[in-house]
Amino acid sequence: MLRDLVESGSRIWWCPTAEFTLLPLHAAGPYKKKRHNLSHFYISSYIPTLAELIRARQQVSRDAAVQHFVAIGQANPDGAKALRCVAAELSVVAQCLAPVLSFTPPTLSFAQLAGNDATVRGVFDALSQNQWLHLACHGMPNRKQPFESSFAMHDGLITISSIVRSRWQNPEFAFLSACHTTVGDESSPDEAIHLAAAMQFSGFRSVIGSMWSVDDNVAAQITSAFYNNLVDGSGRLDCTRAAVALHKAVKTLRKEIPLEQRIVFVHIGV
Repeated sequence: MLRDLVESGSRIWWCPTAEFTLLPLHAAGPYKKKRHNLSHFYISSYIPTLAELIRARQQVSRDAAVQHFVAIGQANPDGAKALRCVAAELSVVAQCLAPVLSFTPPTLSFAQLAGNDATVRGVFDALSQNQWLHLACHGMPNRKQPFESSFAMHDGLITISSIVRSRWQNPEFAFLSACHTTVGDESSPDEAIHLAAAMQFSGFRSVIGSMWSVDDNVAAQITSAFYNNLVDGSGRLDCTRAAVALHKAVKTLRKEIPLEQRIVFVHIGV
């Protein structure tokens, strides 16, 4: 039915409600030999509300001479277990962005924040100066009090409450390489109150988040494949290409990563 209405290869946006918010709709399919799944035909994104998609589309990217990117990693957060692959993941991001960083005159600035410097205040200061974000850390959902869902930093937690109160300048894209960043309120699934939605509500036009726990090694693999597909020869990063880049990344890794981990990351926004 959908294929009769929407051309194959098109992008589609899911705006699920109720229990459908818990399902990986982008991965729907029979998963049988000689049968195609939804991802064979369409490039999926999600939206918390239709109004947010309209806002993100109407928000025009500021044509600054230099784009600003920060990669933030917290492998040893306060009160949580250590993450093994954060440093390697940040290195992967830097390597993938190297072709853009080599342009003369410069078109992209790149900064890293990690370890003892990746504090709550340090992250907010970095986000006040950068429009592109890669964040590798613990995601800590709170199903009972969703506004207390958080990212774990060196000295404490960055909660949804603090994110939605922030006013960052022209944020463009955030890759949330953390667990459960699209997990919301268990009693009100219709309300899109989760970490990824909070980033979009705070102004980010394009966000990548996760539906459940992410293996450290898988996060690094998908990160590498994603940025290799996002970066082109233009010397500029374009957040409207993020959904396609994630779609291609997952396809290239389909034989290397188990299905449950291959479909954990989803795109939200434009």
